Amino acid sequence: MKKKVIFIIGLILIFLWGFSIYKLSDMNTINSNGHSTDIISIFLEKGLEFTNDLGITNSHPNESKIEHASTLLNSPLRKVMHASVYFVLAFIVIIFVNMIFKNKKYLVSLFITLTLCFLFALTDEYHQTFVSGRTGKFQDVIIDTTGALFGTLFYGTYYLVYNFGKNNDDELDEKIKHI
Repeated sequence: MKKKVIFIIGLILIFLWGFSIYKLSDMNTINSNGHSTDIISIFLEKGLEFTNDLGITNSHPNESKIEHASTLLNSPLRKVMHASVYFVLAFIVIIFVNMIFKNKKYLVSLFITLTLCFLFALTDEYHQTFVSGRTGKFQDVIIDTTGALFGTLFYGTYYLVYNFGKNNDDELDEKIKHI
């Protein structure tokens, strides 16, 4: 019963995260860029206030300079966000897929996860071609898939370190029993 509940929760999390990605992709260019630039401006302003208060900096740029900096940072940070949301998607998916294989076929789980994330990124970019002012770019599919790759590698690192530690603890317990 517990495994069924975890299975259903996993499916719901994957669905909700995928739905969130599609909703973000559904914003037209003006709204999407506007939100990104506004958020960056807030971070720049608050960051400068914070470092000024600590005495690290003494910078008080006017609003047009902050706006210009936000515009320059917008495109690269949006690409980082592309990769980040797919990092999370891949992390959720690989946990789910690995659970299906009962943690016995990690490389198969990795391949399935990357394939699913790649296909999802393709459909997401295709979806964007129907949104006003947006385009579907294969470059974004590659960025998304790279984020997914890092998500699976992050999970894999945790998985291997956890299992290595667990196996060494078991061996140590066996050695202690024989003493």
